[in-house]
Amino acid sequence: MTDAKARERKSDTPLLEWIAAGIGLLLTVMVIGVVGREALTGDTEQLPEIAVAATRIAPSSPGYVLAFEASNETGGTAAAVEIEATLKDGDAIIETGKATLDYVPGYGKVKGGIYFAEDPRQHDLEIRALGFRLP
Repeated sequence: MTDAKARERKSDTPLLEWIAAGIGLLLTVMVIGVVGREALTGDTEQLPEIAVAATRIAPSSPGYVLAFEASNETGGTAAAVEIEATLKDGDAIIETGKATLDYVPGYGKVKGGIYFAEDPRQHDLEIRALGFRLP
C-alpha cells in the first residue's frame, strides 16, 4: 500500500509547478520569436545619425569643461565617434576641442566632455560629430 501511495505522490505534479513551466515556455518562445524576427527583418545596413548637444559648462582645473550628450537617432551603432567643438568670435576661431566616444549604441545616448582654456559662454559655440567607424 505504501508503494501505491508513493507512486501516486510522484505522479501528482502541483498546479503551481505547471503554471511556472507554462510561463517559462511562453517567455522562451517569445525571446526566440523576437530574435528570429530581428535576424530575418532587421536592417543591418542602417547608418548611425549622431546629434550632439552641449548640456553644461563648468570651471575646471585646465580652464573650463563643456559637457555634451551625443544621441544616435537610428538603430545603427557607431564606434570611435569623433566630436568637435569650436569657439568662435564672428568668423575668427578662438579655440577648438575634440573628444572621441568609444561606442554609441543604436537609439542610445552617451555623455562626454571637452576641455577649453577659454570660457565657452563668452563665445559662439559650435559642436558636432565629425565621423564614426562601423563596429
